[in-house]
Amino acid sequence: MRVLLFDPPPQMEWKPDSSITKAGRRWPSFSVTGERTYNYFYLSAGAILREAGHEVLYLDCQVLGLDKTAAVRAILDYHPGLIVWYVDQINLDVGAEILRLTRESENIHTFCCGPFVTPLDEQFLAAVPEADIVFRGEFDYAVSELATRLENKRDWRDLAGVSYRDDKGIFRAGPVQHVPDVDTLPIPAYDLIDLTKYTESVNTLLPVATMITSRGCPYNCVYCWWPQTIYSHKWRPMSPERVLREVRHLVQNLGVREIEFDDDIFEMDRGRVIAICNAFRKDGLNVFWSPQCRPDKVDRELLHIMRQAGCKRILFGCESGVQEVLDKMKKNFRVEDIARATRETKAEGIDVLNCFMIGFPWDTEETVKRTIDFACEINAQFTQFGIPTPLPGTEFMDFIRAGGFLATEDWSHFSGFSQAVVSYPHLPRERLEWWEKEAYRRYYLRPRYLAMMTFRAFSSWDHLVQTWNLGRAYLKRHRAGWM
Repeated sequence: MRVLLFDPPPQMEWKPDSSITKAGRRWPSFSVTGERTYNYFYLSAGAILREAGHEVLYLDCQVLGLDKTAAVRAILDYHPGLIVWYVDQINLDVGAEILRLTRESENIHTFCCGPFVTPLDEQFLAAVPEADIVFRGEFDYAVSELATRLENKRDWRDLAGVSYRDDKGIFRAGPVQHVPDVDTLPIPAYDLIDLTKYTESVNTLLPVATMITSRGCPYNCVYCWWPQTIYSHKWRPMSPERVLREVRHLVQNLGVREIEFDDDIFEMDRGRVIAICNAFRKDGLNVFWSPQCRPDKVDRELLHIMRQAGCKRILFGCESGVQEVLDKMKKNFRVEDIARATRETKAEGIDVLNCFMIGFPWDTEETVKRTIDFACEINAQFTQFGIPTPLPGTEFMDFIRAGGFLATEDWSHFSGFSQAVVSYPHLPRERLEWWEKEAYRRYYLRPRYLAMMTFRAFSSWDHLVQTWNLGRAYLKRHRAGWM
C-alpha cells in the first residue's frame, strides 16, 4: 500500500515565500526566524512501514514550498491508500481542508495521530469528517499494522488505541499505546527527507539531524504535553549501543555534522549518558550534539565528559526565576540549580540555551520582572522567552479552564510564541505579549550580553556564524513586530 506521511502548510493562506514558518520539534509553534524541523516519528513509522512492504512518501508542505492547492495536487499525483496526519492544532484547519479536497477525488483512508488528538479523539472525530481514524499514543508500529490490514481487507477496528466513527457513533478500542522497548525500533527512514533543508537559528554545521533516544518522563510539570498524553511518565531509554548505531548511520552514511537530542530528559540515567559519551569517543565520531537536560541533574564531572564526547550546547527548561512559581508548576528543582548548571556548563565550554516562560497564573508583574532579571544575571549564550500555552490533556489546561483564564478557543492561536491564549485579571493577555517582547529586548540588547557575544564571535568561525544567525533571527522578529 502507498502511505503518505502528511505535514500540511503551516496556515490556510500560507505561500512558499511567506515569512512565517512552522518550528518546534515536538511542540507546534510559529516562528519568523526560519527554523524548520521534521517529524521524527514519521521517519520512525516510515521505516516500519517499509519493513512491512509498504511504499512511503513524506510530504512536508512547508519545506517543499507547497501551498494548499499544490498540496492537494501532490497527494492526488501520489495516489495513496492511506494518509497519516500528525495533527498540530495550528494547522488543523488547513490540514482538514486539504484532506476534504483530496477525498472529493479519491477514496483515501486517513489516520490522525499526535498529542493534540489523543485526548480529544472523540471531539476531533465529531468535528472533522475528513478523519477516519484517530490513534491514541505512539503510532510507530500501529500505522504499519493498519496499512497491512487495509491492504488485505481485514478488520482493523480492534487495534488497541484506535478511535473511529461509523454509522452508529464513535468508538474506542483499547487504551493509549506505547512502544514498550524503544531499542526494537529500526533506524528511522531519514532518506524520506532532505536533511539539508532542516535547521534552527543556533545550528551552524549542516546537515543537522534530530534524534529521540528515550521516551517518557517521570516528572510531573503541569504544562508538559507529551508525558501527559503520548509518552506516559514511564521513562523508556534506548541502550547506548542502539543510540550509537543510529548516530553512526547519520554521520557516516548521511554526512550529518550536528545532532539535536530531543528527549524530554536526556540525562535521566547518568550511567547511560557516560556510556553514550564513551561510545562516541571510542568510535571516533566527528559530530557535535545537543541534548535537553534538567539543571538539577547535571554536574561539573558529567558536563566535562559530555564536552569531551562532542556536546556543543545544552537546552535547560528553566521556565521561571522565581522559586514559588517553579513550585506551583511542579518543576521539582531549585532556582539555584538553574544558576549553578548554567555557570558550570559555560565553564566547561558548552553553550547554554535557557528557556523561560512568563505568564503562568501564579506570575505577577513583579515575578515576571524577577524572571527576566534572573535570566540576565546568569547570562546564557542563548535564551528563549515564551508565553505558556495550555494544551489539551494537561493539568495546566484543566487549571486554566477551571479558572476561566482561557482567552480564545481558536486552536490556530495556540502556537506558543508571541500570542497569549491566556488572560488573567492581574495580567491580561496584552500585557503578557508586551512582557515577552520586553524580555527579549532587555536580554539581547544588554551591553554585557553584546560584549560577551562580540568577543565570542571572533573566537572561532563556528561562533561567528552562530552570532550572525542569532542577529538575523533577532532582526526578523523585530521587523515582524514580535520583539
